Amino acid sequence: MKEERYKTLDDLKKHPVFYNFLQICKIPHQTFHEKELSDYLVKWATNLGLEVKQDSKFNLLIRKPASMGNEGKKPIILQAHIDMVCEKKPDVIHDFKKDPIPVQLDGDILSTGNKTTLGADDGIGTAMAMAILEAKNLKHPPIDVIFTTSEEEDMSGALNVDKSWFHTNRLINLDNSFDNEMITGSAGGKGAELKVPLTYEDSNSTYVTYKIIVDNLTGGHSGEDIDKGRGNAIIILAKCLDYLRTYFKFNIVDIEGGNFRLAIPREAHTTIAFSKEYLGIFKEKINIFISEIKNVFETSEKNMQIKFLEDKYEDKILSLKSTNNIIDSIILSPNGILQMISNLGVVESSCNLGEIYIKDNNLFMVTEIRAIYESNREFIYKQILLVGDIIGGEVRDFSPYPSWTYKVHSNLRTLANRIYLEMFNHNIKNLVLHAGLECGCFTTKVNDLDAISIGPNTKDLHSPYESLSVSSTQKIYNYLIKILETLD
Repeated sequence: MKEERYKTLDDLKKHPVFYNFLQICKIPHQTFHEKELSDYLVKWATNLGLEVKQDSKFNLLIRKPASMGNEGKKPIILQAHIDMVCEKKPDVIHDFKKDPIPVQLDGDILSTGNKTTLGADDGIGTAMAMAILEAKNLKHPPIDVIFTTSEEEDMSGALNVDKSWFHTNRLINLDNSFDNEMITGSAGGKGAELKVPLTYEDSNSTYVTYKIIVDNLTGGHSGEDIDKGRGNAIIILAKCLDYLRTYFKFNIVDIEGGNFRLAIPREAHTTIAFSKEYLGIFKEKINIFISEIKNVFETSEKNMQIKFLEDKYEDKILSLKSTNNIIDSIILSPNGILQMISNLGVVESSCNLGEIYIKDNNLFMVTEIRAIYESNREFIYKQILLVGDIIGGEVRDFSPYPSWTYKVHSNLRTLANRIYLEMFNHNIKNLVLHAGLECGCFTTKVNDLDAISIGPNTKDLHSPYESLSVSSTQKIYNYLIKILETLD
């Protein structure tokens, strides 16, 4: 099928996928706040005369009968999640609970102009499934569409889908980010929260306070982008503090960084208090650190900024012991790539220290652990438990989700590989993804699950730089149509 070029958003609405996507962008659908979008989809499907079910988690099952002459074919499931990660630039005023996503079209690229996340993850997968459901002249077997919630937080939507919703064992997940790749397996993971009690002391009248800010980093998806060499603002801030404490004593007043454990932190800041006599060495050493760390990230974080400015005076400051505990906790906590699968060239296990903040006289550090093998997930979690033991803190895990294990023999994958080659004259890469996909949640609900994941080119997920290729979306939609037409 020909891929049309569109000059404006109004032109783009002529394509059913983009019409539906732009409608989704008008409806707030932050994780755990998907009811409005779920209710919209119930009404939309009902108006099409389709069977629809909605459960207590606001997951949806929408069933479309086979096209004429294909009634005897085995059904296929299309699956996408309807929630989105909500990240924005610090200076952008946007309420994700009520404001529409500010979509703009620049040539082939849909984005928000670097204001907020776009929600193409996974709004575009939802929109493609909607276009298939409403299409009148497609050839296809019976189609079940399962829309899930809470994927971006704990996958509780997918984990709680009733087994009775599955009428077949073959499934196409529409939550991939590269149109030349087909995902055939994915990592499992869970969150880990370290809580460290803090103690305070009175400040000294001779102290000055300075705020250190690390910001304007690229950020990105904590799984898919963990191997891109991008900076973690929390880690960079800790390196700065560790460097400074070798030259003079200071006390942390406050510290905060990151917004979400599933996003690589783009900014972090701390306020420190120290004696005026150290002001000269502070300025000298922090400027040295800034110069050196910018050299480290010269290619991957060209826009990184590290600033320091005099802050308001504080009467209460953290004790020296708590100050060192904070720095030590960050240094000791695992972060980044921990193991590779050498023969596949993909990440097997990693951590992302995604949040740090102080609340109720406690330090909180929140990490996302990812690994294909459960034993490695638990080993990494034990490392964080040991950090808690050393520092005198408590650790809890939460939001676990299972791996999706690569299937050696897959009829669906074989068919999808053949069709891609026929359509585009080159092979599609088959990969195991270092991120959680909901296919893993369905393996306990479906015997011998045969699944693949496809999707159009999207960049910088989980960050305000998120963007979507229009032509790539058309390509994958046409590819999906051809798979449905060819299924036995």
